[in-house]
Amino acid sequence: MIQRELVDRLSELPWLDQVADTVSGLTNPILDSVAGLKDLLHGRWLGHALHPVVTDLPIGFWISSLLLDLVGAGKSAGLLSAAGSVSALGAVATGLADWTPTYGSERRLGMLHALLNTAGLACQVVSLSARLRGHRLRAIGYSATGLSISSAAAYLGGELVMNNGVMVNHTAWESGPQDWTAVGASSDWEEGQTKPLEAGGRALLVSRFGGQFQAISATCSHAGGPLGKGEVKGGVVTCPWHGSQFRVDDGEVVRAPATFCQPRLQVRVSDGQVQVKA
Repeated sequence: MIQRELVDRLSELPWLDQVADTVSGLTNPILDSVAGLKDLLHGRWLGHALHPVVTDLPIGFWISSLLLDLVGAGKSAGLLSAAGSVSALGAVATGLADWTPTYGSERRLGMLHALLNTAGLACQVVSLSARLRGHRLRAIGYSATGLSISSAAAYLGGELVMNNGVMVNHTAWESGPQDWTAVGASSDWEEGQTKPLEAGGRALLVSRFGGQFQAISATCSHAGGPLGKGEVKGGVVTCPWHGSQFRVDDGEVVRAPATFCQPRLQVRVSDGQVQVKA
């Protein structure tokens, strides 16, 4: 497909790495230094990524503004144009947060996505300026141009999610074991201990707290990282790839960039053996 070849070529543009390094050098210190900012922007509190929700606002406002312009409702169009530009700031902030943990081709494609969106936003701001100075036709032209650029950027955003799997739940396709499967003797666990194990071809973390056993998937929901290689401290496991944190007893997200909880499995002790089942 022509569009697939085009996207592949765009994602290999070397100059995007240089731009990405500069941008991440500016944004990472802010995201790391402000307590709770990552959790807010990634959408940990929402249960999935916040960015796709926020992006509907500017696009919706700008489309509505252009349509109102075409039917002669210039004043209302101006209000919606301004609302779109303001709401775009939220899309920028959440998008940058989701982009920072990426690498390789998805990092470059994400950077191009951001640059196009910035250009689209700039056109909308110029359109609003022209509108305020009474240049209605010029304002419509800039608005249409900006919306076209933002639409191209949205296509790349879809590529990042649907093709590259950025910010999707990487445990969504895991299954099994379908039958009770032994993973070790109950005496093998000390109180408060967590062990990385495998059952039915599925990587798990099996823990013992308060004399009870719990099991969660050991594949990080954020990007598929190996939680079995992460540090467990205070009942919380840290993903070695991007620093997402989860409670090992129930899989709840403690720290972003992950937004999806880790799947829990059923656990029982039978004849001294710890057994798990999906």
